[in-house]
Amino acid sequence: MKHNISITMDSRLFREIENTRGREKRSTFIEHLIIIGLKAYRNKKEETAASAHKPPAAIIVPAEQ
Repeated sequence: MKHNISITMDSRLFREIENTRGREKRSTFIEHLIIIGLKAYRNKKEETAASAHKPPAAIIVPAEQ
């Protein structure tokens, strides 16, 4: 089941979407962009969480002579 939502957006963003989507239906194209954006967001969030659990890199300081 699909849900119907309404959003407002900047006119430049709207124009960019219109110019990019070609003949694809607007709603289908925007849904596709949201899916891509959510995947990228999830991946970045997972990378951030993974890097938070890594130990810090060792810094080797040369011994004084």
